[in-house]
Amino acid sequence: MNVLIIPSWYPSEKYPSTGIFFKEQAQLLARHRPDWSVGISIWGSHDPRLWLRWFQPLNSLLKFGSKPVVKQKDTLLEANCVEFLLPAFTWTRKWRDGNIKGILEANEQNLKRHIDYFGKPDIIHAQVTYPGGYIAKHLSEIHDIPYVITEHQSPFPMASLKKLLTTRLIPTLKSANKVFGVSRALVDQLSSHGVDTNYMANFIDDVFFSPKKSVNNPPTLIAVGRLEEQKNYPLMLQALADVQQKHPFHLKILGEGSLGKKLSRQASQLRLSAEWLGECHQEDVKHHLQAADIFINTSLHENQPVAILEALACGLPVVTTPWSGADEIIHPDIGVISSDWSPESFSQVLSDSFNKFTASEVRAYFDEHFATDKTIAQLESAYRSVI
Repeated sequence: MNVLIIPSWYPSEKYPSTGIFFKEQAQLLARHRPDWSVGISIWGSHDPRLWLRWFQPLNSLLKFGSKPVVKQKDTLLEANCVEFLLPAFTWTRKWRDGNIKGILEANEQNLKRHIDYFGKPDIIHAQVTYPGGYIAKHLSEIHDIPYVITEHQSPFPMASLKKLLTTRLIPTLKSANKVFGVSRALVDQLSSHGVDTNYMANFIDDVFFSPKKSVNNPPTLIAVGRLEEQKNYPLMLQALADVQQKHPFHLKILGEGSLGKKLSRQASQLRLSAEWLGECHQEDVKHHLQAADIFINTSLHENQPVAILEALACGLPVVTTPWSGADEIIHPDIGVISSDWSPESFSQVLSDSFNKFTASEVRAYFDEHFATDKTIAQLESAYRSVI
């Protein structure tokens, strides 16, 4: 089978974790199906060198008038997986639609290079409706290639895309040959807009992420995620300040974001000691997960967080808040969901979770419900039904 993947966002030198799971999933698909051809079409969506900022008009004008410093490049990720990059400038959608025309042209050229390398794709798989799905729809109409979309937005639609809901998102979704939602809660949201949607779990490298640790004393708690409002770290820190009065623990926080300094100050004010480890590469994330005892998450909204799947694969029980879809992942045998978003509720369920779960039980649950080979088999079946 020949597949072209179009991710709506993708890692860059400046932001190596942005959309990393799209890249990893494409590579995993190629490894699990070595007889397939897998291409990834990218245009530098999250590379600041290609951003034209409205508040820097002179600098943006100079950039626009010159050749991009990012060069066209084809990168072999696996023997059967190639990343096709053709840079395109990006700017605010308030002016000329954020250069969607240039982005479409870049992906058109990427498709031609994919055809030169692998032949015409059997199917195009877009990750997220906009812009990935919109691009896929455009290419599908020109080249008569079916396309599918996996939606990940949380919430749907994200605030930045609300104005495009009826003009871009819904028409793109309804034109797709298949639409997948990564949680059943998201499936329900999409279905409420009249979009026929199927559930398809995210998948991770469950050989790379695996249990390998002994219980720590005191236990190590770990949180992984961007230091942004969605992740609700102020609640986490307040709850942990309460927990430390009863149970000693070691805390690690992986991630960067605009709230970093503010959260560090809050932790100091609460006399809460934490290791702020910043943005980590995959090998380091695995190492820290394998060395921890409990994964904690206090998000306001999610769909099916890859970080939680990685934690479960490493045998870590998860304590989280009641975001829509949390109960689809966290079963009482492998973790706990607080009753609300109060520090008191979260600190109570966390305190009750110490020494309650075993790594082997958590991993067994992961293998039963989220094993990569099972999910890829489901994805292949969906592809073949479309083709």
